[in-house]
Amino acid sequence: MPEDNQVETILLIDDEESARKLAKLLLEREGFRVLTAPNGEEGLILAKVEQPGVILLDIIMPRMNGYEAIQRLKDDPDTSHIPVIMVTAKGAERDIVTSFHLGAVCHMEKPYETRDLVQKIKMALVLSAQEGSPPPADEAGI
Repeated sequence: MPEDNQVETILLIDDEESARKLAKLLLEREGFRVLTAPNGEEGLILAKVEQPGVILLDIIMPRMNGYEAIQRLKDDPDTSHIPVIMVTAKGAERDIVTSFHLGAVCHMEKPYETRDLVQKIKMALVLSAQEGSPPPADEAGI
């Protein structure tokens, strides 16, 4: 996780303009830098270029749905390490299982409470930082 004075970047990929604007406003109030993309194609490009700390991804989108987008993110070595939180209206058990199967760290249903989303983002950032750090000395054979 970055130093306290460094702002984490969140990428929100959602085709609903009102959902993007509201989430951007709420997350910026929480101290995050928020980038948005209206579809999976633009989101993939932004993710590769910007390397956000976390990606918030809707499932139901035209042209490229969230499942295809997360599959492409996880297949690309440049973006495979970025934690993805699925934020969607799809909450059936099969949707949740599919999200985790494709590599999401969390699946949240819309509408959501801002504090819950922020908590999940912070959890994803901590887990990501732990995965990127070297193993403890005893595990490294030192």
